[in-house]
Amino acid sequence: MTVFSELTRSMSAIVLTTFGEPVVFHLEGQPEALTRRAIFTAMHQDVDTRSGVPVSSTQPMLEVRQVDLPALPTQGDAVTVQGALYLIVDVQPDGHGFLKLMLHKGGSEHEAPTHPDP
Repeated sequence: MTVFSELTRSMSAIVLTTFGEPVVFHLEGQPEALTRRAIFTAMHQDVDTRSGVPVSSTQPMLEVRQVDLPALPTQGDAVTVQGALYLIVDVQPDGHGFLKLMLHKGGSEHEAPTHPDP
């Protein structure tokens, strides 16, 4: 491991401790739900509808260290954040060991997550 990767790994732990919160991952193929720390944001964004009418929305996103998960999350996996169930719609590695998980709010925390058939 290079010095830069070791520093990045150390800094990512500090970032998660400072800004992260506990979330529960429901990953296909894992026998139990996993509680890990991740950073949740629901950033405002303007959506281009090509109609000329401005539309505003939010994009829920979760950032987690890839090393903290036993498997790479996939589209259709779910996470529970702040008591709400979100489905993962896209997984974007950032090149520095974090994964950006684009989310879609999908049900209550008591609903079992569903995965698309292979």
